[in-house]
Amino acid sequence: MQQGEKVSEEITSGIPVCKAEFIFYAQSRATSSRPVKLLDEYACDFRRSDWEHRWTEWNAHHNPYLNLFLCGDHARKLGLIE
Repeated sequence: MQQGEKVSEEITSGIPVCKAEFIFYAQSRATSSRPVKLLDEYACDFRRSDWEHRWTEWNAHHNPYLNLFLCGDHARKLGLIE
């Protein structure tokens, strides 16, 4: 089981929508750049119905234009930040 799948299993329908705190650019994954802190309000991508596909595409570097908007908690669970 991959990290993204493990985190997805922890989601239940009763959890309120969390807000994204960071944007993780697809290109930064290859260069180990830090995520950018968001100053506007966005929903955390982890709550999207297509999350599994988005994570797979982003994590495998298949789509250089796909950026992830994540809250700090989900970004830590995915190992993207400490």
